Amino acid sequence: SGLVQLSMRMAGKDVLRDSDMQAASIGTPLEPCPEYSGLQRGDLVFWKGHVAIMTDAKDMIHANGHTMLVSREGLKDAVERIGYLYGGPTGFRRP
Repeated sequence: SGLVQLSMRMAGKDVLRDSDMQAASIGTPLEPCPEYSGLQRGDLVFWKGHVAIMTDAKDMIHANGHTMLVSREGLKDAVERIGYLYGGPTGFRRP
């Protein structure tokens, strides 16, 4: 959520700090197609307590506890890895 807040600030937009507040307030909600198709660069993917920024239709960037870094990861890989412990994505938004 801090990565999203900083990225949006650098783009000239102020957003709230926490991922749950961002999920309720940034841009417009999306209903992704099966296999998460239809997502594009800049779209946000939310999980409980976490958010990622899509870098293209298949990959995302996020600050995560798995690597303890900001890293790029395939969305499908992240959904599988994160879902194992925390469940699937809770929402998608386009800023």
